[in-house]
Amino acid sequence: MQYKDLKSRIDEYINYMDRKQITKDSYRRILMQYLDYITTLSISNPNRNDVLKYKEYLLKNLGSATVQKHIVVLRRFYKFCKSNGYYEDITYEIRGTRIEPTFKRQPLSIEDSKRLLNVAEKRANTVIGKRNYALVALLIVTGLRSIEVERADVFDFDKIDGTHVLYVMGKGRDAKDTIVKISDEVYEIIQDYLVARDNDHDALFLTHRSKHNVNRLSTKVIRSAVKELLRSIGYDSKAYSVHSLRHTFATTALSQGASLLETKEALRHSSVATTQIYIHHVEQMKSETYRRVSDALFKKKK
Repeated sequence: MQYKDLKSRIDEYINYMDRKQITKDSYRRILMQYLDYITTLSISNPNRNDVLKYKEYLLKNLGSATVQKHIVVLRRFYKFCKSNGYYEDITYEIRGTRIEPTFKRQPLSIEDSKRLLNVAEKRANTVIGKRNYALVALLIVTGLRSIEVERADVFDFDKIDGTHVLYVMGKGRDAKDTIVKISDEVYEIIQDYLVARDNDHDALFLTHRSKHNVNRLSTKVIRSAVKELLRSIGYDSKAYSVHSLRHTFATTALSQGASLLETKEALRHSSVATTQIYIHHVEQMKSETYRRVSDALFKKKK
């Protein structure tokens, strides 16, 4: 099997798919990563054992949920190839991975959330500082994903029944058909940034490399900007990232009295089971079990 041959089958499969373009792009990236793997190892005719080794390779470098998606895509691709008589289905009965019902990114406490916002506000004396302050405020108060922030445009803002809203393109969607409420405080922070940047670019957040060189802010730069601010308040581990702000929104909402259903809707989860994870975290943080055990073992009785 030559590189060009397998590459042409991948192209054919992607064109055959009756899926949204964003899904096709995702499948292509996954299949090209597989193609690069077998090409790098000079595997001319991959078999089932090669796929199993590839699965092991992925598990060393990616999370279980991501590996599961890779396996699903490979299965569908080889099923397509077998149905067209191109190759045998070498993924037959290769099991997926168990996806743990938890998250690896940790949320911030309310106190540390305030610290993060305060640090960002103190640095908001330049256009980039104002942008980063607006970024953090928007992420932590709405629970938006970084990809949703990247896709946001200035004209996506609206006002409904006296409340500012932002139309967003959610995960797996190809239209901005979901609204997220924006508090007056966050809206003012964003407007302060828009006034300071003084240009008519469509994108809500820009790179600001120079006055005449601005582009839409990518998720990579969003992650970097947020990570730098997290480091400034002492959070430098892998457990804290831009996605931690989404978790922070969820746990803060629940701890402040929001219902599970309200939080699910705000996060735009397809299943309440996903939102349930945050309930477990909130309850765990409230638990005094560890303190009780420690007191029993170390505290001297008066």
